[in-house]
Amino acid sequence: MEKILIIDDDKNIQSLLSDIVALEGYEPLVADNGKKALKSVKTHLPDLVLLDIKLPRMDGMEVLKEIKKIDNTLMVIILTGYGEIKDAVQATKLGAFNYITKPVRSKEITAIIKEALEIRRQSSATDITPREREMLNWLRKGKSSGEIAGLLKISERTVNFHINNILQKLKAASRTHAVALAIEKGIINIE
Repeated sequence: MEKILIIDDDKNIQSLLSDIVALEGYEPLVADNGKKALKSVKTHLPDLVLLDIKLPRMDGMEVLKEIKKIDNTLMVIILTGYGEIKDAVQATKLGAFNYITKPVRSKEITAIIKEALEIRRQSSATDITPREREMLNWLRKGKSSGEIAGLLKISERTVNFHINNILQKLKAASRTHAVALAIEKGIINIE
């Protein structure tokens, strides 16, 4: 299940967005300030972020910059009650996927979320190199790093390098999780 992190200090907005996200089959995560949000990005590895511009202590633009340092591929949709063009331009330059003004309309936000997640899925599938795809196929067959190294006549260190890249690209918590995600995204086949 894809995770969506909602960053907003307004409890009513958090609740509304959580309901919309959950009804669409995604797992909602919530943070009410930038510090908590950045911790959540690191620990929960969300697939998408809904980010309010006006936050206590650390504003949304600062949070966006920090999110992109953690994971440049993470899709971020900016939410604001103030539809200023300069903010939209700045958010886009910082890597935001889209910019929506409040009040949020369910159909609009749902369509943008689906579009962002589809683009993310496609880009993560195409970022996997042929060698990494080969590693995933060996992992699917239950092979260890040492066994893969022997089969491919490369060092175990090189195998682990490729596997670590795969885990990072797919945002996988383990090798098994990476294989499951790769099958789900069509990167490798089940056989």
